[in-house]
Amino acid sequence: MTFSRRKIVAAAAGLVGSLAGCAGGSGGGGNGGGAETEAPTATATPTATPTATATPTPTGPPEDAPVQSITVENKTFIPMVAEVDPGTVVEWTYEGIGSHSVTSTQFNEDVAAEWSFDEDLSSDPVSHYFPEPGVYEYKCSYDFGHIGGCAAIVVGDQDYSQEMLPCEPQ
Repeated sequence: MTFSRRKIVAAAAGLVGSLAGCAGGSGGGGNGGGAETEAPTATATPTATPTATATPTPTGPPEDAPVQSITVENKTFIPMVAEVDPGTVVEWTYEGIGSHSVTSTQFNEDVAAEWSFDEDLSSDPVSHYFPEPGVYEYKCSYDFGHIGGCAAIVVGDQDYSQEMLPCEPQ
């Protein structure tokens, strides 16, 4: 049997085509004998770009925050108007008989800040951190209109005086 040059080139081309089909995976062109599926290809996952983080908002007072004490005597908060710096912790105490509370309110809506605080002052002291300037008015919700059951915390440089409160010391 003699091999012609054409038969050798054709056989070589067929061999190269067969090997390329084995090495290249399924690139289509199957024999139609079954369903073809694409092999999953690896894709590059984008790397997250680090961003600058914002300064975290403190959730409470620093350990060295100044403390302003307020007591309840004869149904009156002493002092009725406490002037403090921003970042101060105010602590209310009551050692008498009965119950009192520290309940946020707004007697003077044009100057007083809106805030939310309502704590019972029957046995343990209660405290609140005031990081922002403003006027924070409050009352004892148990006094129901008795004289002296209201007061204010003035944080920072604010124009506020005791005469602005609707109650007088008892």
